[in-house]
Formats: sequence, C-alpha cells, structure tokens
Amino acid sequence: MPLTSYTIERTFPVSQERLFRALTDPEDLKVWVWGSEGRDVEADVDLKVGGQVRTTTRVDRPDGNEERAGFRGVFALIEPPRRLVHTVHWDASVGYNAPGMNPVDEVIAAEVEPCAEGCRLRYTHLGIPDDGVSAAEHERSVRITLDVLERHLRD
Repeated sequence: MPLTSYTIERTFPVSQERLFRALTDPEDLKVWVWGSEGRDVEADVDLKVGGQVRTTTRVDRPDGNEERAGFRGVFALIEPPRRLVHTVHWDASVGYNAPGMNPVDEVIAAEVEPCAEGCRLRYTHLGIPDDGVSAAEHERSVRITLDVLERHLRD
C-alpha cells in the first residue's frame, strides 16, 4: 500500500523554547498528547538521538476490561528549540496495524520557529498507509490534541 502524510501549521502564544519543551518533556506530554481522551497517561522520554519516546493511556476494551495503548518511537533528530524528528510505532489499534498487516513505522517531524504571535509549529506526520481514511483521521485527532496543548500552554 502506498504511504501518505499531512502537515499542520499552528501558532502558539509562547516562546519557541517553551513549545519545544512541551513536545519533549514527559510531564507536558502526559497532559496533552492523548487529548481529552487520555486516562492515566504515562510518558517516558530519553531526549537524545537514538533515545526513545513512549506514551501510553488506559483504554477500555470491547470485552469490558482495560488495557494500555500507546505509541513508542526513536529520536532521529533533535535540534532544540527548532526541530525534532522521531519514529512512531503504534501499540494501539489504528486500523491499519491489525495482526498480519505488518505496517512500517511512521515519522513525526516538528519544526518550531519564532513569530510575532509567539511561535509557529509545523507538524508533519509521514508514512501513514494511504487507505483513503487513516491520514485524515490522524490529522483530525492531532488537531484536537493541539487544542489541548494550547490550553495547557496558556495555563
């Protein structure tokens, strides 16, 4: 299956350094990365090239039990406070990673630059299977989580 991507550009009313920290600090990630759906969120970050990022949240399974779902990745580029690139391996059901589907890891690239209103984030998610729905669903979800990030940064 071919792969696709999307890019979101968004302005935040904080410094470039503060936004970069929110993208990399486990305590910040716990607050926003799973949006308002996050429950009992855990986050671990080893902020170095080759280091890992991992976040999980508690989710309800159809059988009524609970489990942890999340993503993990490896940092490929870290240039504080400007650029950050890491892989994404889903430890959660995202539709195209069902048993036997063997998807490739995806990539998140974040660029943060100062602007008159604070700073601008250019968030690109690459390597999503082009099944006609997944990229749009990821983008919709990320836009919601970025709303939560903005509220977190304003508090």
